[in-house]
Amino acid sequence: MSGEDEISETTGTPQRVGDQLRAAREAQGLTIEEIAGSTRIPKRHLITIENGDYDGLPAPTYSAGFIKSWARRLGLDGQALSEQFRAEMGSVAVGPSQSLSYEPADPRRTPPAGLALLALLIAVVVGLGYLYWRGTAEQPRELAAAATDQQAPQSAPSVGQPVPVAPAQAGPAAPQSTGPVMIGATQDVWIKVSDSGKTLFMNVLHPGDHFQVPADAVAPVMTTGRPGNTTVMVGQTPVPTLGDPDRIAKDISLKPADLLARVAVPPPAVQPPANAVTPVENSAGT
Repeated sequence: MSGEDEISETTGTPQRVGDQLRAAREAQGLTIEEIAGSTRIPKRHLITIENGDYDGLPAPTYSAGFIKSWARRLGLDGQALSEQFRAEMGSVAVGPSQSLSYEPADPRRTPPAGLALLALLIAVVVGLGYLYWRGTAEQPRELAAAATDQQAPQSAPSVGQPVPVAPAQAGPAAPQSTGPVMIGATQDVWIKVSDSGKTLFMNVLHPGDHFQVPADAVAPVMTTGRPGNTTVMVGQTPVPTLGDPDRIAKDISLKPADLLARVAVPPPAVQPPANAVTPVENSAGT
């Protein structure tokens, strides 16, 4: 029996939609709670519709969707009752060929709460990881200090460990003044290379890694956490250690001419031990 065919026995006019739904529900022995559980329509809206108090309902489009789902649950003509309900609420009736834009949510299509919680947790972890990366990338001093703390002091190189490059001795001929500037490492060391305020490289170099200073750099400079573990080559010419091997060296010029000037400086003379026998004493003894 459709909603339009349901006629009041006293007035001869069509019964309200709420009365028809209540009569069908009671005839099938169903409670308001059972209808709310199977259709996922709030219980307060079901009671409001049965009582005809339309002021407490949402917009006609959504309310008509409630009627359609409720009627189908009771085996009634949902389309006809939803159109009659729209008319009762004072809205323009919807044609049979049009479909309602709202349907109560199907619990089978609703993502489980555990999946949503997992997605939220992953998003939080990714966000924290990104903030941590940004913080470490913007604090080179802390990275350099951490790299320094991790390096154990060494009195002498042992078997299997890289040997720092010894200062090059100035030969009879002047070293070449051209060639690419190549930076390497004998152990893990943090370095930063910049040119006129622009950062060209900032990271930890591992043994075997190299960074070549661009040929078009105007005034490149380098800061290194451990000069003793940092190697610099100008072409085929090695450059001596760029400062105290165990202390941070800052703003070292990487121009080929400035680096080769370090090669041209002779190493300091080695002082003999205090108890060494001098040639004068030896000849006097003989």
